[in-house]
Amino acid sequence: MSNEMSNEFQAGASEPYFRIMRERPELFHNGDAGGIEVLTSPDQIKAAQESARSIRQKRGMDASDLRVGVLASDPYMLILRDAVRFVDGSLGLYNRIVEVPSVAVLPLLDGRPVLIRIFRHGLRDWCWEFGAEIRELIALGDFTPGGSSLSIRADLYAAHIDGIGEPEHADNISEVRVVEVDECEALIRSSQIIDGFSLALFLRARLAGLV
Repeated sequence: MSNEMSNEFQAGASEPYFRIMRERPELFHNGDAGGIEVLTSPDQIKAAQESARSIRQKRGMDASDLRVGVLASDPYMLILRDAVRFVDGSLGLYNRIVEVPSVAVLPLLDGRPVLIRIFRHGLRDWCWEFGAEIRELIALGDFTPGGSSLSIRADLYAAHIDGIGEPEHADNISEVRVVEVDECEALIRSSQIIDGFSLALFLRARLAGLV
């Protein structure tokens, strides 16, 4: 381990990382035996960095940034890089995105889904998703869009609503649209609805007999 990399870890991302570890231990829980283990001791972290460096160099990949800790943070999400021991016993680094707890809702107006057309910055495109003011909530379970690098778990609900309002242009919404169930299915088949939360909501509502 070079002094430069050791100092970068100690002086850079480490203190916020260990503070989060103390405040939110559930993010570092290693779960059942045999899973991917998050390493927390300085010696283990250095060994994981060296292993990642060696693997990247052998594959001709950039090995200049091997920081472990908080790579970015704001009120909406954390981007962490953990030192880990993989299932096969090898050491390395693993990035993950931790978002604030979220809720996703399928609004139903007289049994018909209500869609919004919203611009999603991450995709750099417009998407059809579900959204409206809520009158009554029906729990549909929970959902994650993918657990490899995303530490996101959302509660899913269907909601009966009384009506729809004008689009909130400040929230990047251009249109609100009430659709029949078969039209919603057609939008899914044609990949006009691709948002994972919306797909999960529609499937759960279908299985619950709500649509």
